[in-house]
Amino acid sequence: MPVDTASAAGCLTCRLNRGDLPSPGGVIYQDDLWQMQHDIEPIALVGWLILKPLRHVEAFADLTPEEATAFGPLTRRITRAMTDVLRPTKIYLSLYAEAVGFAHLHVHLIPRYADTPPERRGPGIFEYLRENKASGQNRGTIAEVEHATGAIRQTLRASDEDRRVKWGHAP
Repeated sequence: MPVDTASAAGCLTCRLNRGDLPSPGGVIYQDDLWQMQHDIEPIALVGWLILKPLRHVEAFADLTPEEATAFGPLTRRITRAMTDVLRPTKIYLSLYAEAVGFAHLHVHLIPRYADTPPERRGPGIFEYLRENKASGQNRGTIAEVEHATGAIRQTLRASDEDRRVKWGHAP
């Protein structure tokens, strides 16, 4: 069942959606249903994006028909923009929503490059998050994130297929 936002007071994803917490590069994309930002600090990988519904929901099966219908085309547009800007070999999409404070459904869109070591491919890519959380150090600069998110934002705007979009802006 969907969770009422009022009962999700400790949800960090809801706080990010409201702008209560900083996200490097700011909001990249937002429409009436979905919002996308770069992953928060410490930065695990420049270009690691997070797509989440604006409404607090904890399971994909609990998306509204409108949220579910918008997800596929939106994800395709985002991954195309990421490919154009970042030039990765692949883009991983991953959804767990298991971390403390992050039960709110959120999809990781993670660029994987040709030089990514074999042990960091597939689920191993999440080792970057674990390492950066443990060290508190960024793997990439805020300037690099702002450059990447700005270019992705511009690429999405140039291919805008939906006039309901509330385009994000850098902080």
